[in-house]
Order: sequence, then C-alpha cells, then structure tokens
Amino acid sequence: RPALPDTVAAHERPAARDLLEPWLGLAGSTAGAGLRDRLLKCVLRLCPGPWSADEVTVLARHAGTVTDAFDAAAGGGAADGSPGGTVARAAAGWAGELADVLHAVAPHLSAVQRFTVVEGLRALPPTGPDNPPRPGTAASALTLLRQLGAVLVRADLDRALAAAHLGADPWNAAPAVLREAFGVPAEQAIVDEPAAWRAELTESVRTPEALAEFRGRTVAAGVGPRRTPGTDGAGRTPTAPTSRELLSALVEAYPGAAPGVRGRLVDWMTALQPLDAPEWTIAETSAARACSESPACSSRPVRADDLDQPRSAAQRSRLLDMLEAKRPDRRTAAARALLDWPEPEVARAVLRAYLRGRVDVLPATATLDLLIHPENHTTAHPGEGGGRHPAVVELTARGVLPERALRWAALLPEDDLLPLVPLIVGWWEHGSPAVYVAARTTLHHVPADVLAHLLGPRVEAGDLGLIDLLTGVELLRTPALTRAERRLRTEGRDAWADALVLVDGPLRTPGAAHEDAAALDALRTPFRNPAAPVDRPSPADLLDLARTGTPERIRQALTRLVEERAPARGAVPEPELRTLVEELLRHPRAGVRLHAHRASRALFDRDTHARLTTLLLSDPSQDVVRMAARTLGRAGWEPALPDLVRLLDHAKPVVRKAARDALVGFGGAAVPVLRRTEAHARPDRRPLYTDVLAEISAAGV
Repeated sequence: RPALPDTVAAHERPAARDLLEPWLGLAGSTAGAGLRDRLLKCVLRLCPGPWSADEVTVLARHAGTVTDAFDAAAGGGAADGSPGGTVARAAAGWAGELADVLHAVAPHLSAVQRFTVVEGLRALPPTGPDNPPRPGTAASALTLLRQLGAVLVRADLDRALAAAHLGADPWNAAPAVLREAFGVPAEQAIVDEPAAWRAELTESVRTPEALAEFRGRTVAAGVGPRRTPGTDGAGRTPTAPTSRELLSALVEAYPGAAPGVRGRLVDWMTALQPLDAPEWTIAETSAARACSESPACSSRPVRADDLDQPRSAAQRSRLLDMLEAKRPDRRTAAARALLDWPEPEVARAVLRAYLRGRVDVLPATATLDLLIHPENHTTAHPGEGGGRHPAVVELTARGVLPERALRWAALLPEDDLLPLVPLIVGWWEHGSPAVYVAARTTLHHVPADVLAHLLGPRVEAGDLGLIDLLTGVELLRTPALTRAERRLRTEGRDAWADALVLVDGPLRTPGAAHEDAAALDALRTPFRNPAAPVDRPSPADLLDLARTGTPERIRQALTRLVEERAPARGAVPEPELRTLVEELLRHPRAGVRLHAHRASRALFDRDTHARLTTLLLSDPSQDVVRMAARTLGRAGWEPALPDLVRLLDHAKPVVRKAARDALVGFGGAAVPVLRRTEAHARPDRRPLYTDVLAEISAAGV
C-alpha cells in the first residue's frame, strides 16, 4: 500500500497505542532504511504525541532506531532546484516529524546519540516556500539543541530565524525564536514609566542609520538600574531602561524591522545577552546594589535611628537602648531587630526585657546558658545569691514576672529545667491562680521520677501537699514514696493515695545474682583482642628479611630464627646462619649489631659465639667494643688475647680499661702475649703492657 494510514479513530486509539513497542521493534529489526522509515511513519500516525510516561519509556528503549532514521533524513540530498532538492525537502520534513519524538526521549539518549542528533539538526536543509515549517518548529529546534546539551551559536539562531520567516506566521514565530534563544519571558512586566524610548525604538528599526543613532543614544544614557524620576543618577537618564527591558523591547520590535535591520537587532541582543550564558546582569545588579546603598540614590534620607543599618557596635548599643524606650512599638521593633543577632549578651538583654514585661518578643534561644553568667550577678555583685543557681537569681530579680518566666522555662530542655524545679515549686505553692496553672504545666515537662526524687526530702519531712504534683503519672516505687503513701492513708487522704500510681521495678530471676557476678567479672577482666592468624614465613623468607629488612624487621626475624632454628646441644651450627650473623655484626646500626650478637649466643656453640664476638672488638662504637671485651674476658677464650692486647693502645680510655680488666682476668695465660707485644713495642708504649703484667703478677701472689 503506497499511502500511509490515516489517524485512527478515537475508539481504536487505545488498542493502536498498545502496539507501539511491537511496531518500533519491527522497525528496528528491518535492514532497509526505506522500510524502516515507512514503519516509523506508521507508528507516528497510529500513536501520535503527546506520549505518556510509559510510552516515552518504550520510545527510549528504541531511541537508536529513531536517531538512525533522523540521521538519514537530515543528510538526504541537496536542496537545489534539481529533483534531488525535492527529495531533500521531503527528508527535512520527515526529520521535523522525528524531532517531536527526540524531544521526548532526549534525556535518555547516550552521548553518541546526542552528538548524532545535534549534527543532524545543524545539517538540516532549509525549507522552501512550497514546504513551510510547522508552527513552533523553529523555536523548538533551539529547545531540542539545549536538551541535547549543545551550546547555541549564532548560526543556530540564524537558521531558526530563517525557518521562522518561511512559516505561516512569521510575526509570532520570529519573536518566539528570539525569546527562546535569549531567555526573555513571553510576558515582560510593564513598569509605570514614560514609554518614549519604546516609541523611538519602533521608529528607529526602519533604517540601519536610525537604529545606529538610537543605539548610540541608549549607550550614552546608560543601561542599568532603574532610578526614581528626579533622582540624580550619576549622569544617567532617569528613565533609562534595564538590560532585560531593552532586550524584551528589541524582541518585540524585531517583526516590524526592515530586512536590513534585523541582523543588527540580533547583534544588539547578543551584546546584551550572549547566547547560552546566564542572565548577563551581574554588573547591572552590582550597580543597583551600590545605588541602593548610596545616599545619593536612596529615596529617603538616612537617619541615626534606622533599624535596617548594617550590624555594628554602634547599632547594637542603639538597639539595646531602644529596649528601654517609653514607646512600646519602639521597644518591640528593637527586640525584633535583635532576634537575629548571635551574641549571647544580646539574647540575654531581649530575654530580660521580656521577663519584665517591656516587650512581648521571646528570644529564639531557649537555654539556661543565657542566665548562667549574667553580668550583674557574677561580676558586679559576686557575693549575692546566697549560693543559689545564677539562673534562679536572675529569675527572682526585681521586676521579673513569674508568668513570663514560667512561659520561657516551659521551652527549656529537660536537663535545663532541673535547677529551676525548687523555684517553680515555690511559685506553684504561693503564686496567683495564673502562676499556679503555669507552674504546674511547666513541672509536667520534668520526668516524673526525677521530680519525685527532687521532692523526696520535703515529702519525707512531712510536706505531703507536694504529692499533688506526682499524682496521675506512673512512678517507680521507692521506699520514700511507699512511706508517703502509707502516711496519706493514715491521715485519711485516701483519694491522694489512690491517685499515686506506684509501679514496681522489673523482677529479678532466681539466678540473677550469679549473672551479675559473671557480668562484673567480665567487666573487670581486661579485654584482649585476639590476634588474627598470620602466615608464618618460611626459613628462607626469614633469612632474606634479616638481610634486607628495616632494623625493626631484622630484630623480629632474628627472634623468630632463635625460636625456630636454635640447634640442639652439641649440634653443628648451620653455615648460612653463621654467615648471616657475621653480616649483621657489621650492620650500620649499633642496635642491630648488638641484637645479632645476642642471637649468636643462642644459635651457636661457645667457640663460635666467642669467635663472632671478636669481630666486635673493631666496632666503631666504644660501648660495643667495651661489651665485647668484657664478654671475652668472662668467657676466658684465649684465641682473643692478641686482639685484647691491641686494645690497650685504643684511643678511648674506657676501652683501654675494659681490655686491661679482661687481660687481668685471664691471669698467666695472657703473660706470653703481653711479653711478646712489649718486646716489639716502642719504648714510650711499653708501660701499657708492663703495667698489666705487674697487675697480673700482683694478683697471682
């Protein structure tokens, strides 16, 4: 069938719309572009827009089919006088129909699909007079470009304006395109001012010269914040329009402009509001703000008692003084102005004015901290108050109205109310009926058991009238309340005793004592987090870690080697361990050398350990050398005697003394080595050895 189906009747429309997804699936599975386009055209005939949310979801699932068809239609032929031009215009018309679908599925398109559609929109050939665009198509193209994330450029605007001029109603289509491009609302607010410049603009759009002259006068007058007529505006015309008003006027004047002037109007609009930029009014807004803050632009003179001045110390002092004014409206205005000030002193001043009935404005902050350190009680009169809470001293000061104090106390948190309970109870006992009701209401904000605990001493003392504050609420049974209930019944106040609702605490099970003991033991036992199991390194890994690790890791590896590879008594030491210890005895860190020496004592036999100790006699640290000399002296290992004798000529006295003590400990075994060294020594160095020989001889006697 060559002809497309007509739009379905109203009673058949639901059934046809239910077939939207099968039709789209069939179009997507078709290989030929021509058949795919015919199927899509059938879909748009049978299921025209607007589409519901579910239908948009279906269209989004087949967005690839729609974008492929749009891409093919956008690139179809050349728009000239040849037969191919007719094909191109038909393809452009089909692309316009698909644009409606793209408006609906634009948020669901991928980045590649969006780029394809944007390129297709910008490649669409212009429509001819015999195929005018549908109403609203020109402006909707700009909207679609923005939905696809494209940045509008002047070529997009010129293309949309050209399409609008070819439409059936260019007088409305062209301004709609400009409003969409520059973000001008359809109905601009009309201000009460002379419209002379608007009339001049309407006349100036007839010729380029007249427009240039009008633009020059407007720029000279300045486009900026509106000023009150008669105000000196720093050289600016009192009736100069704002940039948004001028932009709206240019849009309205565009349809009546001459063809040679329209491009200049668009240039002026672009200068006032660049395409796809935020509202280009930053400088204008700043100028308006500066004008509003400037005395020269203000519509009223600035007075010292203005309440809308910026915050300052002088303004705060002025407002605080106004709290004591005679006129109630001035006091109220000052209190309202001070509500937003963050300083506690300001909130305290407003609260004091409220408590004394000077204002009816409660401060926004309801906390006892406002009255904990009032200046007139803690600094001016440090001895006043008799040990009472500072807030109680403040609330009982002269002029404070109990009703207002109770109204403010009712806003306090529960914890802040506790210090005020005795004061509120006193007002409940001795206040007027209004105070009595307000105090009782405020005391209901205190937890019942806490209130019972606070009133307990007075109830125990016989003031049973306070039980009235505890009736009607559940209370945990305590010995004091039990005795109070018994006394009430003894005195014949059964009604009060019955109104006292005492609830027993939770019962304990027979084994609760053992559970408590176990819980206490668990609490007393320090908690030790069990170490997570770790993979034990292999011996080869330990050897490698001991050679290449940090000093701390080397010490850990040596400790593990001692634990895991210590040889049995009489066993031959492992050569690789001996080589490792010899290397570590020459490590740059003295701590590593000492740890390796201690490890050698556990890893090797006596002779091997002593032989390794002799390596430390040439250590750069005098402390290490002294330790090695003492170790060899205590061990009595004679092969170390030549090295110990050489230490008698050491530069450090502590080393020489350690070597001397070690040689004396050897006794007669050291004499041959000492005599041989003395015989080969210089005369001035021989006393080093003869003195040791004399000491050995004296020790032998």
